[in-house]
Amino acid sequence: MALKKMSRKKKRVFRKIYPDIFYNNIDIEKFINIIMISGKKTIARNIVYKAFNYIGKNLNKNPIKIFSTALDNAAPMIESKIKKSSGVKRNYFIDIKRYRRKSLSMRWIKKYSKLRKEKYMYLKLAHEIIDASKKRGESVKKRESVHKLYTSKKNYNTDKGGRLK
Repeated sequence: MALKKMSRKKKRVFRKIYPDIFYNNIDIEKFINIIMISGKKTIARNIVYKAFNYIGKNLNKNPIKIFSTALDNAAPMIESKIKKSSGVKRNYFIDIKRYRRKSLSMRWIKKYSKLRKEKYMYLKLAHEIIDASKKRGESVKKRESVHKLYTSKKNYNTDKGGRLK
């Protein structure tokens, strides 16, 4: 009887996330959790809701739709993973699942909104979401750089069958 090999990786445990209070949307609650620093959820909630109010007043559009288009525009299709096989580290590009795409885009929007020059965090966040929904801004540039890297590696490392080495 052959022994069954067991994976060393842990399985991902999906937590149940309830929709947020104001907009009744799960993605916004996840985004609030990503914005949150050291357990201060009310501060994170205030930042996100102020940013959405700012978007709603300045653009006269639904902030939830603008947020969802921003997430779609900043979400990457592929991801680079490093695998070690026989002592050699190699980069592999893999397709990403939907939840991973959303979480990456949320993290990138948070990261690049923090680096903006505005005075308050809600303004930084609002302007980054607006820019991402219009397919400009640093989070969308990050996505394009990942895709560019994939296409350059693909052109360089393909064998005769068209597959990556």
